[in-house]
Amino acid sequence: MTLACQQLSEQVALVTLNRPEAHNAYNAQMVDELGQIVARVEKSQEIQVVILTGAGEKIFCAGADLKEAFIDDGKGLLNAHGGYSPLQFMPRRKVWIAALNGHAFGGGLELALHCDLLVAEQHVSLALPETRHSLLPIGGGISQLATLLPAAVVKEMILAGSALDASRALSLGLINRLAEREKLIDTALELALQVTRNAPLAVQACNALIEHRLHGDPATLEEHIQRELAQIRQSQDFAESTQAFKEKREPRWKGV
Repeated sequence: MTLACQQLSEQVALVTLNRPEAHNAYNAQMVDELGQIVARVEKSQEIQVVILTGAGEKIFCAGADLKEAFIDDGKGLLNAHGGYSPLQFMPRRKVWIAALNGHAFGGGLELALHCDLLVAEQHVSLALPETRHSLLPIGGGISQLATLLPAAVVKEMILAGSALDASRALSLGLINRLAEREKLIDTALELALQVTRNAPLAVQACNALIEHRLHGDPATLEEHIQRELAQIRQSQDFAESTQAFKEKREPRWKGV
């Protein structure tokens, strides 16, 4: 298995990229396994948040395994999975938190960018060195960063290959929280538990709407908002929220 999966709480799972000998680079097997996990999480009534981290202490993920990426011009990996970055084309509504235990380079950074929230160890660096290898950051480096960071920063990272340290990434709003190495997962779990205290259907709807605003057609955003709102108002959780407010107690969410 190239991934390790465990539950940290009833509603939070921890998934670990487990190829430390290859700097946790993802190959076809890892992408397949990650796809299976995404599918299981999406169907789960219990798991609401997934924390994604890497084995070891130096590298979160080095991106696509070049031994596979350069075979037949990478067509095998690309055709089988729709992109060089896991999560890029996997439909999902549950929340994913990237916990960067080490540096995130190339496709490894793109993998983290496809998560919804980022927590990082204080000394990590983020970089997109693709142009040094006559490659393009097609796994989301351009599309994701261009919506999240100032253009000047994006161009320096991609055109010059400059690394962004974690503290500057935090100040630019790319990273949500920094943590000492030994407290990284605890910090990510604390953030995850904050998410799980809220109504799961509402969280999922908001997550989808934010992604639509960032990457979808702005002209159809209001239509999507009204559709999501109508579904929420018909849910058991919406009725529970109203009842809990009347009874002055915490809601008991069921995700339905």
